Amino acid sequence: MNKKKLLLLKNAQHLFNLYGVSEVSLRQIAAEVGISHSNLIYHFPSKNDLIIALHHQLMEKAITLNQQIQTASHPLEGLLQSTQIGFTILYEYRFLMIDLPHILRDNKILHNTFLDLEKLRADMYSIEIQKAVDQNLMRQELYQGEYTGLIERIKIFSDAWIASSAIYDSPENNNIIEKYVKLFMGFFYPHLTDEGRSVFDEGYFQ
Repeated sequence: MNKKKLLLLKNAQHLFNLYGVSEVSLRQIAAEVGISHSNLIYHFPSKNDLIIALHHQLMEKAITLNQQIQTASHPLEGLLQSTQIGFTILYEYRFLMIDLPHILRDNKILHNTFLDLEKLRADMYSIEIQKAVDQNLMRQELYQGEYTGLIERIKIFSDAWIASSAIYDSPENNNIIEKYVKLFMGFFYPHLTDEGRSVFDEGYFQ
């Protein structure tokens, strides 16, 4: 992607995060970059094209994250790292999560792409959970589908925490990511073995 497109995406991302998708026009983005409206639509004919390109950037970062986490030697470390990095990435594109229902309702192609991203995310957590079970850091399921349900709750929290933050947290708060990472990691604690809780308490939840 050429430098002009990257600059347009960077400024669109900034404005979308600041004001929301519905409140930002292509003319505003063009003015922010210092180019004409016609020049902008030569590269991105519609606002939807900008959103799709930004979501593609998010997807690429998520795929890279998934590859990195698969090489982590310790499953709890992998879970923590994936959450910290993943939440940081999502927050960089927070307009997507805040305006998610509206964006996906108006764009079926992006909806399908988002479902692919969710499958990638679910597979990543499933792998790390199984590693933790195999190493006696997480217990076996108490009922069939227990960890499938945990991953579903992970999905709901992951999709909603940024919208919640926009309501309850000040944008000047520098600890937003840390706050929600800790809340998120708390999902795993009831499923840990005594050994897992010891490791968790000492290294990951202080």
